[in-house]
Amino acid sequence: MQRLPLKWIAIFSVATNLLMIVPPLHMLQVYDRVLTSNSMETLIYLTLIALAAMVLYGIAEAVRGKLAQRAAAQYTVSLSEPLFKRLSSSTVDGARGSSQVLRDFNSVRGFIASRALTGLFDLPFVPFFILLMFLLHWVLGVMTLVGTFALVGIAWLNKVSTAKDTDESKQSDMEALTFAQTVFMRAEDIRAMGLLPSVMERWGQKMATSLQKGDVAAGQTSTFYGISKSVRKMLQILIMACGAYLVLKGDVSGGVIFAASMISGRALAPVEQVIGGWDRITHARTANANLKAYLADAEMPHDLVQLPQPIGHVSVEGLSYSPSQIPNAKPVLDEVSFDLPPGKILAVIGPSGAGKSTVAKALVGAITPDSGQIMLDGAQRSQYPEDQWGEAVGYVSQEITLFPATLAENIARLELNPDSEKVVAAAQAAGVHELITSLPDGYSTEIGPGKLVLSGGQKQRIALARALYSDPKVLVLDEPNAHLDAQGEVSLMNAMKRARNDGRTIIVVTQRRTVLQVADYVMTIRDGRVSDFSSAAHHKAKPANAQTRPAPNAPVQEPQPQSPPQRVQVEAPPIAADGAMTEQMPGGAQL
Repeated sequence: MQRLPLKWIAIFSVATNLLMIVPPLHMLQVYDRVLTSNSMETLIYLTLIALAAMVLYGIAEAVRGKLAQRAAAQYTVSLSEPLFKRLSSSTVDGARGSSQVLRDFNSVRGFIASRALTGLFDLPFVPFFILLMFLLHWVLGVMTLVGTFALVGIAWLNKVSTAKDTDESKQSDMEALTFAQTVFMRAEDIRAMGLLPSVMERWGQKMATSLQKGDVAAGQTSTFYGISKSVRKMLQILIMACGAYLVLKGDVSGGVIFAASMISGRALAPVEQVIGGWDRITHARTANANLKAYLADAEMPHDLVQLPQPIGHVSVEGLSYSPSQIPNAKPVLDEVSFDLPPGKILAVIGPSGAGKSTVAKALVGAITPDSGQIMLDGAQRSQYPEDQWGEAVGYVSQEITLFPATLAENIARLELNPDSEKVVAAAQAAGVHELITSLPDGYSTEIGPGKLVLSGGQKQRIALARALYSDPKVLVLDEPNAHLDAQGEVSLMNAMKRARNDGRTIIVVTQRRTVLQVADYVMTIRDGRVSDFSSAAHHKAKPANAQTRPAPNAPVQEPQPQSPPQRVQVEAPPIAADGAMTEQMPGGAQL
């Protein structure tokens, strides 16, 4: 995290605090010089000098506030890119973790631009004003010093007594907010299942806990703040009374009474301001520490060399992944290996929970595997710059997310200046051009909250066009036909054929056997391991006497329909009643 250029705020803080001694000096001179000499000319000149000084004071305060705002802007600019990259690559805690990080970021940014920060720059000048009080009279200096320590003690007690309740309040508030965000994302399901009363009651319990803890913390803070305000006012009264006593004794002049009151107020004001903003200061400090720790875990990006345009040869070796933190937990992927030539279609099948979608996510970089290598044209995934990999590998996830923008902007991956020709070409390749043009606004149709609502199948076809927009050499499709009707599935098959004819390598995760009609190879995943990798022709042929399965990691051979196949044939998985494929061992036993 870059160090903010706060030196100019410190310089202008020096100017503002030095200029603040002008009013008490003016008062002192008026009482000691003007009133004793009855000099109107002296009064006029002293007043004009004091007014000019106050004009400079106002300018310095305004500049200091602008500098704080610019420091907040610079903080935002310097941290936005690494923070955004870290959030986009992080899978820990999901949306809850991301929300907390962004709240910490906004908390620090708001604190830098607030008066609480400039108040901290005034704090070092408290000894300077106390010294001035000692110069007026040592008794006044001692009283001011004791008052300062009293306010500091109040601030310390405030921190100690409210720390636990404040932390619990923030934790409860975060839990209630996260629960509400999760609920609002599935508002349709809540209405459909009549869950609103239960959801509201549960959310109310979380909010009640948050409000209760917050009320306790706020009550204690308000009490200490009120005590500090009372102590400060009493000190000013006592200082004025002490000044009057010293005047009566003849130890000081009459102007000291008012000068001492003004200087002591200036000495105590920063301390009181820190006490009033203590909660915000501590929260910003904690948030800044959290952000530093969060970004410290991120690897520093390297300037990678742009590799030649790939042709689409995908190779995976020993891919393993286990998201569980439990020791010795069963991995989701266990030594997955395969080799896919360019311009071919691989169908990844297997029972639910076998790890098929995890393979797809690992291929595109959505998750980071624990071990193993993913290579494109012989180069590892880590050797490709992020933007080049994103253009070379198109991805359609199982859960489609479209952004609040036009259809054209979604297809163009939210580019600020999308290429219209590429947008239309991608839509035509995905077989969704006719659907888009049938809409009243065509490619300019807005989607998002309060806008056009697309069906699941329409979203999948738009997502396919988005994946094709960058002219990728590899397409990874995770259940692309899950929400498609018969016509949509035919359109998908045609799109996959066109993509293969264009030389693209396609890896499609599916539960439907129809994809095998266009596939070149079929890979079966079971319990996180490759149990079969063979030509799709063997699955289509449905041989009556299947032999033993080939080794999972054996190199892929091109299908040779003219000659007897070299691979051992595997019985095609039948279709269950719900449309999902089931695996069958030789002899008819199901797995």
